[in-house]
Amino acid sequence: MTLDPKRLARDAKRVQATRPAGGIGRETTGVTRAVRDGLPMIRQLREGGITWAAIAAAMSAQGVTQGAGRPLTASRLTAIVGQVEAQLRRQAEQATARRGRADLAAPQPARTDLTAAPALIAPVPPASPPAPDSTAHASEEAIRRAGLDALHKLLKKA
Repeated sequence: MTLDPKRLARDAKRVQATRPAGGIGRETTGVTRAVRDGLPMIRQLREGGITWAAIAAAMSAQGVTQGAGRPLTASRLTAIVGQVEAQLRRQAEQATARRGRADLAAPQPARTDLTAAPALIAPVPPASPPAPDSTAHASEEAIRRAGLDALHKLLKKA
């Protein structure tokens, strides 16, 4: 089966436009999305002394249901809030670890002056490799030969 490249590009753009923004890998339910979007408000309500059951009932009244239209329960709400908070913590930890990596260059700011030519820098030649250690080379060679001899003994016709 061959693909039509123009149709593939058009369909991919259409699907991308319908996906939620934010780089979330997989949203399985609308409840998770609603909790993620309303997490700051849920935290404020909890700090104000509102119970999980009251928050779940209020969310259900606004159309956030679990499963096939069942009202959202307090235990389900707390589970989803815990999952979303854990995801946010992991994302923050990964971002911190990524910023701390020395092998990654800092993102370059966008250039507004495109008329200036970029400076060309010649690459630095790599340092010459260290001289091989003759004792290490000999032992590696001895290991290879011993392995080859053992293989020959196994494959020798009896």
